Amino acid sequence: MIKEMIKILFPDTKNIDEVVSIIEKYRMKFGLNTDLRIAHFLAQAREEIGSNFKPISENLNYSSTSLPKICVSTFGRNKELANKYGRTKYQKANQEMIANIAYANRLGNGDIESGDGWNYRGRFSLQITGRSNYEQVQIRINRYAPECNVDVVNGDKDNLEALILAGFGYWIWHDLYRLADKGLDDNVVDSITSKINYHTHSYQSRVQHFRKIKNLINI
Repeated sequence: MIKEMIKILFPDTKNIDEVVSIIEKYRMKFGLNTDLRIAHFLAQAREEIGSNFKPISENLNYSSTSLPKICVSTFGRNKELANKYGRTKYQKANQEMIANIAYANRLGNGDIESGDGWNYRGRFSLQITGRSNYEQVQIRINRYAPECNVDVVNGDKDNLEALILAGFGYWIWHDLYRLADKGLDDNVVDSITSKINYHTHSYQSRVQHFRKIKNLINI
């Protein structure tokens, strides 16, 4: 069942058997022990990481004109910074500096010089952002799967186990299984989306992902 869901939602994935194996190995430990719960999780992950179930980090390839609109509190107040680090026809975006500036002194990150903005940019199957969120997820990984030796705070950020386990950790941290258990309706998907990325414009996309696989759910 999980394999069929992944084939539908992540058609560009080449190592489906490996992905399924890791999900099956850990999902019961993190409250993803029903078809309904795993379907809701996968629908959310599909929107966050795309059609290939592989490690991915936040894309910060913003232009100098879009930066002030996207990061209003930082680049919106300092157009010179936006012109210095944003993408133009003369230069590539300095994504590392964009992250360090945009996320400085937020979400448990240090200042610009700490590099935390870049190190703890959006990652994993639910695109978790910020040092404090990474740390909270790590607490859950240590609690529910201590045998895995995955450390998303200090090292493991770009491998398949970290991709999956960090998402699982976020899922159980926010009790998203309780929302998933409310059923198959679109409003259930929306309620989960609001906990993962409240301000996203992708509510309808996540509903569409879920609709593609809900016929595979046994309740």
